[in-house]
Amino acid sequence: MDRFTPVAVCVTLALDIGFNSILEPKESHVSIVILLTCLQVAMPLCTQVFLLVLFMRTRLLQLGNFRDLYKRFRPLFIISPLHMALLLAVRGYRIEALAKDTPWVLTWDLNGFLALYVVHKLVTVLFYFVCYQTLLGLGDPDLYFERTAPDADSFPEFARQLAPREFRSVPQIIRGSVALEAVNEAVEELNRLVVEKYQLLAAEPRELQFLRASEEALEQRKAWEAQQGIDTHEIDCFADTDLQIYPQLAGDVGRDMLQVLKHLNIIVAIRSTRTYTLYANQDKKGEVQEWAKKAVAKIKDVRLAAQAKGGAQSGRSGAPPAQAAPGWR
Repeated sequence: MDRFTPVAVCVTLALDIGFNSILEPKESHVSIVILLTCLQVAMPLCTQVFLLVLFMRTRLLQLGNFRDLYKRFRPLFIISPLHMALLLAVRGYRIEALAKDTPWVLTWDLNGFLALYVVHKLVTVLFYFVCYQTLLGLGDPDLYFERTAPDADSFPEFARQLAPREFRSVPQIIRGSVALEAVNEAVEELNRLVVEKYQLLAAEPRELQFLRASEEALEQRKAWEAQQGIDTHEIDCFADTDLQIYPQLAGDVGRDMLQVLKHLNIIVAIRSTRTYTLYANQDKKGEVQEWAKKAVAKIKDVRLAAQAKGGAQSGRSGAPPAQAAPGWR
């Protein structure tokens, strides 16, 4: 599919050259000319649709950064509507002439038709060149988010990052003075918090002992276990009091991030008590919990392998440090 769209752009451009530059019936019924006009208009439209699909894959459009996208591909955004307007004007002249039974030779004598026709052909050539340059420009790797092969050990995402346009839609009184970069950094910390919460909950006592979990981590695990219930069995969640665990979330940034995510309905409250409120991302149906169970299962395999070898120290060196929550060791 990634290769299909650029090829489709080239194919529609080739068809456009055929329909608009080569195929020009001199003596035809007006209905045939109208049909040909529809095809001539459809080809550049298809080209622009395929280019839009390519733009949608760039990080600029995915982040709503239309200004930088326009600056980078300004010639295309300027020449495309101009080319379409001239095409419609030329075809309109042609259809009107045929409707009045004007011979092709006399069409050139129509007021302004020759100049319009020449300008249209020049702009058409420029349009083809700009489309080609746009395809080359879209090959820049810096336009795209880095794509890596799925990693079984990569952390799942509890809450997504915010786009600039989405962030600006939040009223100032709600988001306060916090910047978009600070909110997205806080979201990353929140994702890490939720992951580590369910790692601790999924770990059995032997795994916790194997990883030398601290007393603080064990106490936090008991607090999280007390929050578990039927409403949290198949949905990932966190408590507002959990933000105090991370210094990056304990201050105003964490509070403002919470307000922004609530306003955008990325997280919703599922339970409130006198001491805490549980928030969940209803689009994530237990994905973090499932990942945590698999991660802990790997740690268990390492522990069993260490026991089989008769040395827990050698086995523990095989456990990936990035998988353990802060304070586990």
